[in-house]
Amino acid sequence: MLAISSDDAVTLLKFRTKYGRDIAFVSDPKGALIERYGVKTPVITLAKRTTFVIDQSGVIRAVQTGGDAIDVRNALRALQTLK
Repeated sequence: MLAISSDDAVTLLKFRTKYGRDIAFVSDPKGALIERYGVKTPVITLAKRTTFVIDQSGVIRAVQTGGDAIDVRNALRALQTLK
């Protein structure tokens, strides 16, 4: 699983260390990817909480927002439908 965050690389490393998540993080402090996926909040470089499930061909197969995006189990269930 890959997560894109507006947090810097040091903050993301601390998160992974603390929570032991098996997630790869991409730091996007300037918000280029966040803006490209259309989830940037107005004015500030923060993303609306969103999870995209993308297949091996690069096609978006599921999108979760808000509370659904916070719970990683929702993305895992969506991934299972791709198999």
